Amino acid sequence: MRAGRQQLVYEVVRRQRRGESKRGIARALGIAPRTVTRILAAEDVRRSEGESALEREMPARRAPRASKLDAYAERIDAWLEEYPDLTATRLHEKLVEVGFAGKYTIVRQHLKELRGRQKPKRAVEIVETLPGQQGQFDWSPFPIEDGSTAQLWSHTLSWSRGRSFAATDNTRQTTILERLAQSFADFHGVPGECVTDSMPGVVDRWECGRPILNVRFVDFAAYYRFAVHIAPRADGAYKGKVERPFRYADENLFNGRTFRSLGELREVLTWWTANKAMQRPHPRTGRTIGEMLEEEHPYLQPLPMRPYDTRDVVQRLVDSTAHVLHATNLYPIDEKYIGELVYVCVGPERLEVFDRGVHPIAELPRLPDGAGQIHPSDRAKRGRYDVTLLTARLAAWGASAEDFATRLRTRRRYPGPELSHILGLQLTWSADDIVKALEHAMRYDAYEVRAVERILEARYKPRRLAEQIADATRGHIREVMKGHPVEQRPLSSYETLRTGDPLPDKDKEEPRDDKPPRKNDNIPR
Repeated sequence: MRAGRQQLVYEVVRRQRRGESKRGIARALGIAPRTVTRILAAEDVRRSEGESALEREMPARRAPRASKLDAYAERIDAWLEEYPDLTATRLHEKLVEVGFAGKYTIVRQHLKELRGRQKPKRAVEIVETLPGQQGQFDWSPFPIEDGSTAQLWSHTLSWSRGRSFAATDNTRQTTILERLAQSFADFHGVPGECVTDSMPGVVDRWECGRPILNVRFVDFAAYYRFAVHIAPRADGAYKGKVERPFRYADENLFNGRTFRSLGELREVLTWWTANKAMQRPHPRTGRTIGEMLEEEHPYLQPLPMRPYDTRDVVQRLVDSTAHVLHATNLYPIDEKYIGELVYVCVGPERLEVFDRGVHPIAELPRLPDGAGQIHPSDRAKRGRYDVTLLTARLAAWGASAEDFATRLRTRRRYPGPELSHILGLQLTWSADDIVKALEHAMRYDAYEVRAVERILEARYKPRRLAEQIADATRGHIREVMKGHPVEQRPLSSYETLRTGDPLPDKDKEEPRDDKPPRKNDNIPR
């Protein structure tokens, strides 16, 4: 191209020196007359001012063209300084808010020139599934201006890319179950399987390269009838359909916005999900995700008649002021339950309290977790220990516990806190083990709670709430089955079941007490 230009300049100058007019030169060479004028003027300047060999060989620089973004240069610089990761989409949205009338492409090109070219992305194979077949869910943390961290929940249907978002302050198992149940309600159905990673509350541990699922989560999955598929560890691309929305949220929701509290984030998130996330084009069909979700509805499994009860169950002791403690807040209980263990069902809005026989004894609105508040009640007594009632609670454990409580009252000036603390040991230890520890402490005249705790730690194992509930259930079953004993059938009957032969008459007789013992009958079981 440069050699052709030099040849053209030569022809124009040669013809002009021969006396041809500019119009005639233009007609002969097939160019515009003004081009002839510019060439001759440039040659006059070059002859008068001269040029270096480097300037002659380098291509001529074009004068920069004006851009629609020139008027917004200062704003763009300020935004990029405040939000270094600002994306072209968010930058275009912010420019439109201040009156910019240009398109997205010019903004993207300008941002690319400012930042330089990015590294090429790693190729990932995308596996498409059938409608209603699969959903993927996960958490991702995002900081908030007040110093806290919001946990963003995302559940994505693999076929339609239908999305359910929520923001919480924790990722406990109860919250996972609540979010899943709400996501199914948002989708108006349940996918055939759900894919996630090894998050606590879903996976307890890995054994021989295989995940061991949490029992409660398995019960939840059975209730909604979906299969659980755990992605390989440290492989985020395996569940890329739910990871990609987190990137989109980072680039579009959090980018260029500042949230002062979790409540403000939830308010914006509701609007953003409906007007942005669900209106994006589907990567395969180009239709909006909202339209694709409507098309996938008939392929999802129906919801159960009633949602799964996701409330958490904890065991608490009614303290000396007739309150139970949960998440640093105190909730009032009837005074007759002081010193008793109770079960607390913790819901999002309310708390229900049950006694050891699972009879309801209180239902109260839930206070904000961590607030350190006392639920308002009409009870005036605060901070006093009813020593007589606490002694009666220990007496219910047997004569040894009552004897310990009586001796403690005579040896301690303020026995109330000690008695209350001993009753509180039920949260960690079996009542039978506590009584044995009390008997051991009395042999050494050790009438203090710390001595009893040291004996428990040295001689016995703590019991979890689930184990205590299981023991109570077994005891209840034994009580119910007293009137319906289960008799052992003769061993020969199993051979009959295997072969199908009739049972001999002699084997139908009842076993006799004088029958000689078989081998290993004396081994205790």
